[in-house]
Amino acid sequence: MFPLFLVVILCVVGHCTGSERYYNALHFGTSINDYVLFNPDMSAFQESLSVCAWIKRIYTGSSYPTVLNYRHSSSAREIIIAATGTDLEVLYDSDLESYSSRFTTPAGRWFHLCLTWAKSTTTSKLYLDGVLVGTGSTTSRSLYTGGGLCLGRLHPSWSSSSNYVFGGEVFNLNMFSEELSATEIKKAAQEGLCSRSLQDLESRVLKWEDILAKPRSGSVTDVSICASIKKLYGELNVTKVRLATTETELDSTKEELAAVNGNLNKTEIALNSTLAKLGTIEETLNSTLKELQTTEELLETEIAQHNETAEELETCSDKLFDTRSKLSAARKFENISRWDVLYTEPYYNRVFTDDLYNQLTTSWTMLRKLVGVNITDGVVSHFQKYHVESMCDVLGELSTGWEMLRQFVGVGMTDGLVDHFIEAHDGSECENNTES
Repeated sequence: MFPLFLVVILCVVGHCTGSERYYNALHFGTSINDYVLFNPDMSAFQESLSVCAWIKRIYTGSSYPTVLNYRHSSSAREIIIAATGTDLEVLYDSDLESYSSRFTTPAGRWFHLCLTWAKSTTTSKLYLDGVLVGTGSTTSRSLYTGGGLCLGRLHPSWSSSSNYVFGGEVFNLNMFSEELSATEIKKAAQEGLCSRSLQDLESRVLKWEDILAKPRSGSVTDVSICASIKKLYGELNVTKVRLATTETELDSTKEELAAVNGNLNKTEIALNSTLAKLGTIEETLNSTLKELQTTEELLETEIAQHNETAEELETCSDKLFDTRSKLSAARKFENISRWDVLYTEPYYNRVFTDDLYNQLTTSWTMLRKLVGVNITDGVVSHFQKYHVESMCDVLGELSTGWEMLRQFVGVGMTDGLVDHFIEAHDGSECENNTES
């Protein structure tokens, strides 16, 4: 912010360059030493030119108050413009001096002057306040280049007479590389002292703002004019600086936005890639879920089949257990002898009596009716249910060879005695007794 404020301050005090300094006039002192001298490149003006300026005559002590003198070694009066018209020459031609009477603007007031020339027409023209007041004829040669231009007096190398001191003010002096039209000149004059209508012409080669920057001799000072316009241009310059700063910031922002957009594009690409991967993963998950559902259904079927098989196995187990029980029961009779009945409760560890003997020998007469019948589970079950009171009845009536037991009536049945009968009397005696 501080640099912008400084620009405005410098413009106000008359030390600006460019558009702001453009609105400074040059005030020349009344001494022969008060002038501006430089050597411009005049090659652009060889075929035609126009010199326009606002002039204010202040000092009245000189006969030829010279505003501008372009001097060449071959032509000291190549261009001369005096504020009173008493000295007006182009290419050393003085025809325009005859119109000095048209310089009627009093001292202390501004007037607009334009001097034009074209080699093609060998004609020079004088405009005062936008009005063509006179013409002159010139030689057909080109303008000499390589000379020196002096403002405020005649070129020092030509004359040191104080009779040529300007002693006034000049503003917006520009030299154009063409013969300006009467319309252009009239417009610039009518728009007034602060007009900038000619400033943007491409033919404006020698510019007032550049002249203001040239070295000065003696008392030549800047005078601020067109204050309101100058202020506006100062503000305009501030705005331009701000605009330039804003444009720089905008460019930076654009670059940042471009970078952000680039990152967003990369992020979008990465996101799209991630979404594509997620889509693939989702498809895989859905496929896996379907497989899991299929597996679950198969598993449920397998479980059902397993349960059914388990039930069948349980049924088979029950049947097997029952078969084993029957087999075990059957195996009990596989090696049974007729003497094993003595291990049963009615006989074992008890005294053998006549009643027990009779019980063993007299219960099987009914079996004679079954001779020729196949002994099955049903037949056995019938006898067990309806004709057998105890196991001893079943086994005791299998044979009639029990007579030898009579000799043991009154004897207690022990392990040793039963084992004796099993080992010693379970063979032939049984068969013999059966046959008898």
